[in-house]
Amino acid sequence: MLKKYKILMLAIILTATGVILVLSVWLYGSYQTRKQYYLGSAERELFDVIQGFYQDNEVEIQRDNQNQRRGRMDRFSTALKKRYPMVDIDTVKGLFESENFWRRPNNDKPSTDTTANGRARMSRHFISSFVFRNINWSEEVLDTLAQRLSVVLKQRDMDTPFELHMLNLPDEQERDASFYHGRFKENKSRPILVDPGDNLYLELDFDNPWRNIVMAIFWQICIVILLICLLIGTFFYLLDTIKKQNQLAKMRKAFVNNMTHELKTPVSTVMAAVESIQRFGAKDDKERMNRYLAISRNELEHLSDMIERVLQIDVAETNGLVLDKSSFDIVLLLKECVENAQLFAKKAVQVSWESNVESYTLMGDMAHIKNVFNNLLDNAIKYAEETVQLNIRIQASDKEIEIQIQDNGIGIPKAYQKGVFDLFFRVPSGNIHNVKGFGLGLAYVRQIVTQHQGQVQVKSEEGLGSTFIVTLPKD
Repeated sequence: MLKKYKILMLAIILTATGVILVLSVWLYGSYQTRKQYYLGSAERELFDVIQGFYQDNEVEIQRDNQNQRRGRMDRFSTALKKRYPMVDIDTVKGLFESENFWRRPNNDKPSTDTTANGRARMSRHFISSFVFRNINWSEEVLDTLAQRLSVVLKQRDMDTPFELHMLNLPDEQERDASFYHGRFKENKSRPILVDPGDNLYLELDFDNPWRNIVMAIFWQICIVILLICLLIGTFFYLLDTIKKQNQLAKMRKAFVNNMTHELKTPVSTVMAAVESIQRFGAKDDKERMNRYLAISRNELEHLSDMIERVLQIDVAETNGLVLDKSSFDIVLLLKECVENAQLFAKKAVQVSWESNVESYTLMGDMAHIKNVFNNLLDNAIKYAEETVQLNIRIQASDKEIEIQIQDNGIGIPKAYQKGVFDLFFRVPSGNIHNVKGFGLGLAYVRQIVTQHQGQVQVKSEEGLGSTFIVTLPKD
C-alpha cells in the first residue's frame, strides 16, 4: 500500500511538472512572438517617420543635394581643365546640368500616389534607396528623427527608451543566423542600409521593452498563472485526499482488528458460562447458575452496547442523527453523569467543580448530550492515573454555556490533537492498546455537538492530562 502511494505521488508530481513546463514554454513563445511584433512595429513607424521627414524637408534636401552636385562639378571641371586645357568647360558643365544625366533609373523611382489636392507623395511603408541617399545623415537629422519617432511610439503605447544611431555592419554574405538572433536578443531592429559603399546602416536600439511586451500578453500570463494555481491546488488536494484515505484505511484495519478482539471476549465468556452450566452441573446449583447467568447477561449487554455504538456512529456520519430537542437543565444532567461515572468507575475518582451558575436551561437532545458527557468522562477516567482527579468548570452566559472537563491522564501529543475527533482514530501506541476502545467515542461527541450548532476542542500536553471544552448555544 505504501509503495503504491509513493508511486502515485511520484506520477502526480511528474504530471504537474510536465504541464507547468508546457505552459511555461507556450508563454515564453508568446513573449518572443510579441517581442518580434513589437520590434517590427517600431521599424515600420521608423520608416513612416523618415518618409514624413523627407516630405516635409524635400525642397531643402534637394537644394542641398544640388549645391553639393555643383560643388563636385566645379571641382571636377577645374581638375579637367588642368589636365586637358583644350576642353571646353562650358560644354562639360552643360552636360552635367542636363536632365538626362541626373535622371534616376526607372527601378530607383520612389512609388508615388496622388493626394486629394493633386500633390504626389510616396506610398506608406515604402521608401526607395533614393530617399536614403539624398538625406544628409547628420547628428541633427538623427535627433530630429528620434524626437518624431518618440512621439509616435508614445501614441501607440510603445514608449520604451531607445537610441537611433548609425553604424557599420558586415556584408550580408558574412551574416549568419546567430548574428540576427543576437541582435534580436539585444532588442535591436533590423538594420536599414543607408550607404552601400561604406556598409553604413541606420539602427533602432531599445532599452529592454519587456514591460510593454508583458502588458501586451498580460491576459495570457493571467491565464497561465490561474491554470498553474488550479493545477497545483488540485494536485495538493488530491495528494491530501490520498493521504487521508491511506490513513483511514490503516485506522479501519486497526478498528477491525480491535473490534474482532473485543467481540470475541464477551462471546467467549458467555460460551464458557453456558458450557459450565451444561457440563459441570451448575444447573443443579441455583447460586452458581445465577452467577453464570449474571456474567452472561453482563457480557451480552456489553456486546449489545458495542454494536449499538458502531451502528450509531455510522448513522451519524452518513445521514446525521435525528435530534429530539427539549428543554432541560444541563448542569443537573452533568452532575448526574459525574455521579454515575464515580459509581461505576473501577478507580477512585475525585471531582472538583467551578461554576458561575447553579442551573442552566438548554434546548437540545438530552439523551445525546448525556452520551457526550458520558464519553468524555469515560475517556478521562480510562486514561487517568489510579487516582482520577477531574476538574469541571462551567461558564455560562445569556447566549451559550461552556463546559470544561480536565483530567490528570497521560495527555495527547500535539501531533495527534487534530485527529482525535476523527472516526476510528486512536493515538498511536504501537500494536498494543492498554485501554480498550474503537476510536468512535470522540467522533460521536463531535457529531452530536456539531448538530447542536456547538463546538468541541481539546487542550492537552503529553504527561500532564487533557482538557475537553464543549460549547453549546442556549437555543
